Amino acid sequence: MKKTTFYSFLLLFTSSFIFAQNITYKERNPEFEFFDFSNDTIIVPLKTPLGLNNKSTTTFESKLPYPIIFIHGLNSSSETWNSTSNFIDAQYGFNYGGRFDYCLNANENDGNTNTNFYPTANADIAAFDGTTLQNGDYYYVNFRVNSNGSIGDNQLSNQAAIVKQGKAVQNAVERVLALTGKDKVILVGHSMGGLASREYIQNSYNWQADNQHHVAKFLTLGTPHGGSNASDTGLGFFAGIDTHSEAIRDLKITYYYSGDQGRYLFGGIEVNNSSNMNEHLFGADFFNYDVNCNGSIGDNVVGINQKTIDHLIDFSCVIGKVNGSSTDGVVTETSAKMNNYLTGLTYPAKYFYYTSIGVENHTALPGRYYHIFQGLDEPQVNELAYAIETNKDYIGYTTVQENTSNADIDVYTFEILNNMNVNVSISDIITSQFSAEILDASGNAITPVATNSGSTLSLNATLATGNYFLKLTSATPTSNDYLTPYLFNIATTLSSEDFASQNLNIYPNPFSNEIHLEQVEFTKGYMYSILGEKILEFDNSVQNLDTSSISKGIYIITLEDDNSSKSFKMIKQ
Repeated sequence: MKKTTFYSFLLLFTSSFIFAQNITYKERNPEFEFFDFSNDTIIVPLKTPLGLNNKSTTTFESKLPYPIIFIHGLNSSSETWNSTSNFIDAQYGFNYGGRFDYCLNANENDGNTNTNFYPTANADIAAFDGTTLQNGDYYYVNFRVNSNGSIGDNQLSNQAAIVKQGKAVQNAVERVLALTGKDKVILVGHSMGGLASREYIQNSYNWQADNQHHVAKFLTLGTPHGGSNASDTGLGFFAGIDTHSEAIRDLKITYYYSGDQGRYLFGGIEVNNSSNMNEHLFGADFFNYDVNCNGSIGDNVVGINQKTIDHLIDFSCVIGKVNGSSTDGVVTETSAKMNNYLTGLTYPAKYFYYTSIGVENHTALPGRYYHIFQGLDEPQVNELAYAIETNKDYIGYTTVQENTSNADIDVYTFEILNNMNVNVSISDIITSQFSAEILDASGNAITPVATNSGSTLSLNATLATGNYFLKLTSATPTSNDYLTPYLFNIATTLSSEDFASQNLNIYPNPFSNEIHLEQVEFTKGYMYSILGEKILEFDNSVQNLDTSSISKGIYIITLEDDNSSKSFKMIKQ
């Protein structure tokens, strides 16, 4: 019985463990990570992390439930996010975790395509490792990369097939999970970057080694979910877009001369003739017609808009409109609305609009941090709630939710592993009417609603083992509230009913070099790693457990007496 109790407990923490896939990162000149040399006369420094891992006295721990991955669009680069990321660095003290560089035409042959990674012979995808990659709040994915790892457009990597982009996103998600130790990520895609994210999410063969996609939230900005024919115009040519590229092929709503539907988005046969995939009056229409990038032509492709998507993701879209029109100058409002193409969603995408005066605002969307934070707002329903840990500080945001009720509701889920006294403390509240309550696993309120007193709020409860929701409500959000996140913590102490009705005092948690066991009567004690390896064994003579030689991570302490066994999750920082 005691072993069964422990291993049932252990399963809760190992079910989401990610086993890394085998990717060999291509070597490059180290300077390519820090500078853009593509201009003959100007060397441009690239955004790089501050090097937190080199600060021996500092251990970074994000206060966000999940890290954010920013993915740029067609003929662009990760630097398109700098305006927003510089703002969140300064406003919130966020930490940039680094940039994942991918060349998506690494074999330098436009005539064929595949989804193989270097060093496979003729591989189309090369991933480059970053020396500054580290645990952070957010990351960049960058496709403006040459085959040697330098930043540039020589191989049209940022105009490559969306299928290859999805494979790169798969690798980026894996690396972020490993760097942060988090269970899920938030994907933010501008323009075609949103389709790259969908390519990852909607195809289970792209998921992680545990057969999960690990995406909690998905935000798109000006993404052409229904396609766009705007980029293959003369203006696109002057912007450096190659109208024969794989990306232009995949973004098509319909092909110009044949009039048939775009294959990547809506499906169909990979064939080029007068009535199929015919785009140009003279010359070749595209570099290749291998839409699914499997190395052969002639498949009946299933379009991304014909495929299902996991309904338990929090979806949002930022949509641009110019001069009261129904377009951002590149993507129409109809095409940018995800719900028009992913129909029947249990929780449809929420829409947030940026309206401007001018020719187009499509390219401005990555810098619209007000609208981005509207789209990044925490889920408002239990089924999509962000999972958080107890005894840890988090920040959340109060934003105006345009297409919901006036209130902004944020829901988090947490787990109690033993009978616990719980104190929810919230500070830095700037909205005038803020409230909190705890719900059980069925969504029923089990505490009275607690309201704020000025900038703080406190809520106390005694909870049995189980899963719970913390529901936070701002009744009167304003457009400036997002500038000041609220800080919250769910502190737990063992209740007097736990472990043979004794008062237990096991602290601190998180711990460093020692764990104190006070008023604890037990026969045997054990410390296990998250993977079940026994690290320490001790008896009831121990009151101060020496943990100085133990590495940082998550551990399980199991205490046994003659009648029962109890296990506790402990974190070493």
